[in-house]
Amino acid sequence: MNTQNIINLIKRYFIESGRKDITTFVSVLLIIAFVGVFQPMGRVSDSLMWLILYIMSIVFAGRVFGIFQPANRAIHYLTIPASSAEKTLVNACLVYLYYNILLITALFLGGILSELVRKIIVSSYELQLYFPFDWNDLCFLLILESIFMFGSIYFKTHAVSKTLLSLLVIAIFFVILDTTILGFYMQSFTSGSFHRVQNSLEKDNFDLLEYAVSILVFLFFNFMTWLRLRETEA
Repeated sequence: MNTQNIINLIKRYFIESGRKDITTFVSVLLIIAFVGVFQPMGRVSDSLMWLILYIMSIVFAGRVFGIFQPANRAIHYLTIPASSAEKTLVNACLVYLYYNILLITALFLGGILSELVRKIIVSSYELQLYFPFDWNDLCFLLILESIFMFGSIYFKTHAVSKTLLSLLVIAIFFVILDTTILGFYMQSFTSGSFHRVQNSLEKDNFDLLEYAVSILVFLFFNFMTWLRLRETEA
């Protein structure tokens, strides 16, 4: 890892996309503020905030390696004096840290602005200043971002839509598989024995396993992103 290469990559990003990110920040802030002012029940709904965060973060992750269009941009990016690991690290930081913080800050400030405007309009209104932060939702978002970041380097065109379609196909496959397995066990066990197995499973603590699988999936797609970039540059 070369620190100077990493700094140059970060500078390059902000030179090319800094203004666009400022526009995004202001737009999200004003949208949330506008919607919040006209909410009949007060503050902006939690689901709306998370929906905006999910959609915009996923789209950003799905385009972060948009190096194949146009062709001259792809050639320029691939010939930048930085290793595949350095480029992957910088883009991962942009996706997981920078852009999420940018959006969360815009959502939070937009909510505050809407509350202040409502307070000015209705003096008896009680301020509700908070952001619906949830670790589980954030962890799930990071996993989705890692998948879409891999999709951005794997698919040469329309990476976001192709990655989304791939996830849909995989989800349908697992639903069918899960239904098939459940049907098999329902036929194999009597009602009493099935409930005994179900109760014994419910007593086990799956939290550790769930977090372990999530971390493995997250690391796997980051590794695949680096590997795909390395193959592209070879």
